[in-house]
Amino acid sequence: MAHLVAEGPEPEHTWCRELTAGARIRLGRNPESGWNVAWDRQISREHAELVFNDDLLTVRQIESARNPIHFDGETTPACALGYDETFRIGQTEFRLIQQTDGKSDQDSDNSHRIGDYVVSRLLGTGGMGSVYLARHNSSGRDVALKVLAADQARNPELVRRFQLEGQLAQGLRHQNLVEVLETGVADNTHFIALEFIDGADISQWLTQRGTLPLIRTISIIRQVAEGLAYLHRNNIIHRDIKPSNLLMTRDGTPRLADMGVARSLEVDSDSSQVTQTGAVVGTIDYISPEQAEDSHSADERSDIYSLGCTWYEMLTGSPPFPDGGLTDKLNAHATQPPPDPRNLNPDVPEALVAVLDRMMAKSPIQRHQSIEELLDDIATDTLIQQEVSSSVLAGLAESSGEFRLENNDASPQPDKPPAQAEPLVVRCGHCGRSYKVTARLAGKRLKCRECGEAIEADAQ
Repeated sequence: MAHLVAEGPEPEHTWCRELTAGARIRLGRNPESGWNVAWDRQISREHAELVFNDDLLTVRQIESARNPIHFDGETTPACALGYDETFRIGQTEFRLIQQTDGKSDQDSDNSHRIGDYVVSRLLGTGGMGSVYLARHNSSGRDVALKVLAADQARNPELVRRFQLEGQLAQGLRHQNLVEVLETGVADNTHFIALEFIDGADISQWLTQRGTLPLIRTISIIRQVAEGLAYLHRNNIIHRDIKPSNLLMTRDGTPRLADMGVARSLEVDSDSSQVTQTGAVVGTIDYISPEQAEDSHSADERSDIYSLGCTWYEMLTGSPPFPDGGLTDKLNAHATQPPPDPRNLNPDVPEALVAVLDRMMAKSPIQRHQSIEELLDDIATDTLIQQEVSSSVLAGLAESSGEFRLENNDASPQPDKPPAQAEPLVVRCGHCGRSYKVTARLAGKRLKCRECGEAIEADAQ
């Protein structure tokens, strides 16, 4: 007997309904007739039509529905499911199952066991499968259990990629990374047990709040960069940094998650061979130009680009290039200069814009060459570019709590009105680039935005 099981983000968001051969059923948040998924606001009032025949469930999106159907790792207007296959709309996963005991709705037992783990509820879904809240039977510890979807498990390449994800991350320990506890197979089900983070991700925060406060974004990016530096020291490139992969703990600590497309730089590693040449690996809204062109060429500077795109969205509520389809966005990443976040958020300091511009430079050579170099910029905030004023630098100082410009002359100096603060032209002796800065910065040690060398702000 065929049934459709719906599982939303909370334990009470679930039902199991019997499918009758040949019947047409409307699925939506509040359909006039049909099956209701009222808990998920990403599902339209009438979203899809279901037809079950010959052990196949056909799902067709209704024209007025807003959000797409996700099936087999892609979005589609229609799909056909066999038993144990799933599709997703919004935050709700639907699975076609075959029951012989006649139980449905509240009579069905939604918990099940995978190896030594007892699954309690669905946390989310992705291109490779689903993540469940589960409890380890022996230790009693709650974990996030990532399970490879049954249809994906029939593809040896995808199985290999899933296994490599666990192998790359297992043994890594850092306060800003989600820890992988175990990888395994039970009853032909491939799983990865991860540390359970009881909190929201940055994407959810942005959906609720629009943007994040400047001070908060600097703190989050600095901590995520620390986690990335640890990965890079272990010769691992993440390749999928984005707001939804930054999980926030209850105490406000960001944790970088999802090593599903990570790449090892070790000479003897074959993880990069799992991805076919020419395939786009990563998330389009945050992908660097070189990674989009050839995912195997991604290095730590590619992660810096994606982190810059993520920071931009935290400040503005929008990814840097939100318009158009896949081709339009890839072209924008490759050819268009980084947009100025002040167009959407005028409170972003000019010095921070300079950091974002460097992080999202089209050429990897023009970016920070390492996470440590980026951390140095964020930690010291010695950020200059043409026409940077001392008031802007002071604004960044207040936001970060760490920026200082020490004056060698300890005697108090009266502040000049802005109109009397004549600009100085300073020149980097290493690369020759010139900058215009305010007179109050004379004698201070600053950093060249072009080559990173220290320069003295003395009049030329």
